[in-house]
Parts: sequence; C-alpha cells; structure tokens
Amino acid sequence: MAKMKPLYVFSGFLDAGKTTAIKESLLDPQFNQGETTLIIAFEQGDEEYDEDFLFNANAYVVYLDDIKELDKKKIDELDDEYYPDRIILELNGMQDDQELFRKDGSSNWLVVDYLTFFDATVLKNQMLNMRQFVYNHVIDSAICYINRCDGQDLMYFRNNLKGINRNMMVVFLDMDSKMIKIEQQMFDTAKPLDIADNDYGLWYIDAVDDPEKYDGCQITMKVKHLETLKEYENVCIMGRQAMVCCSNDLQQIGLTCTDVDPKAVEDGRWYYLSGKLKAIDDEQGGRTVILNTESVTEAPAPEDEYVNFN
Repeated sequence: MAKMKPLYVFSGFLDAGKTTAIKESLLDPQFNQGETTLIIAFEQGDEEYDEDFLFNANAYVVYLDDIKELDKKKIDELDDEYYPDRIILELNGMQDDQELFRKDGSSNWLVVDYLTFFDATVLKNQMLNMRQFVYNHVIDSAICYINRCDGQDLMYFRNNLKGINRNMMVVFLDMDSKMIKIEQQMFDTAKPLDIADNDYGLWYIDAVDDPEKYDGCQITMKVKHLETLKEYENVCIMGRQAMVCCSNDLQQIGLTCTDVDPKAVEDGRWYYLSGKLKAIDDEQGGRTVILNTESVTEAPAPEDEYVNFN
C-alpha cells in the first residue's frame, strides 16, 4: 500500500496572501525540516517563487491552469517526477475548490490542512458580488486568515463567514500581519436575553463560538421546528434557515432543544421558545450549547424568515 502524503490546501482570491503564507511556512524550521515539497499553483500573483527560495526550501513548483487537471494520472506523474514528501496546493480564487472532493479516492495525497486567505479591503465587495466563490473557499476550510484588516468591519466578516462554516477559525491580521482580537460584547449574558428576529444569526454565531459565555443564561427566541432527534425523547432541533450562498442553498441554523414534544410543534409554524442555555461537550471533542426548554408558545412569522449575519 502506497504511503499517504500530506496535502496542504491554500485557498482564496488572488493577492490575498496565499503565496506569502506558503513561503513563510516553508522557511519556518518548525514546519520545514528538509522535506521535499511540491507546490502546485493554479494562479500567479505579484509574489513569486524565485529560484533562491525554491533552493532554500527544498521545493519545486508546477503551474497548472485548472484544478480539473489534477486527476489520478497527473498525480502519479508528479509523484514519479518529483518524489515529494508533501504537497501544497495554491488554488485559483476564481475556480471551484470543491473539484478537489469530486475526484476518486485512489490518490495517496491526503488533505491534512485547509487554509483560506482574504484581503479585507475588498472582501465585503466579494461577499456581495461573488458569494458563490467565497462560499467555495470557506465551506471546507479549517482556518480563514483575513489580511489588511485595519479600519474594517471585522464583525461583518466574522459573522458572515462563520454563517457558512461555523467550525472554521477566523483570524484577523493588520497591515503588519499582527493579529487583531475582537473585543466587542454583542449580548449581555448577565441578564435574560430576548433575541430579536434580526439578531438571531448574530447570537447563534456568537453562541457557537463561545458556548461557555452563555452557560446558564435565560433566553427567549423565535424559531421553528427543523428536525426531531428520534433517538432521544422530546428532543428537537429548533431554529431558522440561512441563505449562506444563494436562494437555492439553505442551511439550518438550529439549536438542540430538550423538553420539546415533537407532536406539539408543526413544520412551517413559528414558536417562542424560552429556557436556560447549557454548555456541553459535543461529538467532535469541543463544546457547544443546548437549550433546556421551559416553555413553547406559538408566534407570528418574522418579517424576514431567513437569517442574516449583519
């Protein structure tokens, strides 16, 4: 059986910082201890891989036009020519990252890290006008780095990106590549919360990011029935839906709620849920928050049924 080789994916739009991050990683002795690295680039920006860098990093670079070229035959050819210990993909920001996952599973290249890069000075425009591409770049990403964040609306970026991939870590960097920490407190957990219709998305992302902050907090919110967990008695997923990409791509933004009789809630109808939030361990080894429901009453539909993260 062929030895599996680690594959590192660097995604995002042109000039967002992918090449710089790859070069810094390969010149970092904590990451590179002399292994042979094959860089496969699907675009070329202002930053280049010069001969001195490639020599010092023990790396090779191959340029391809389209991610669809990277099929099993091409992978075998590159393995035979370069014998890499690991592979780095620098993807094209205007191509579909999902092509990586539409291939057969016979390759011995295994994705071990998936990083996405954006330029904050143009990201809002990209979110508004190229949302499908933004979605493709972050839906499978582990960490998203947003560069040049000085003076930008960081909460807008955080909430909209986490709305697409709530498990992804979002890191903000200033013009000097120093990390920026968000200090904003959006909801006062010291008192009972009554979540307004337009705030549900913001609250949900904040609760997923920091469940401990909401542990023991009393809350009331307007939601509808999304799913019944049949393996448990009177446990349902209650929440709303968000258009994270387009009108044909709805994603459930829901919360596990105890003490909700599935026979008492109808699909398509809206309810006020009140109860106490509790932070618990999730199945992935992290922490999440659930609602121990105390009351369920019918509610009018919100003016906009779909969640926004602004």
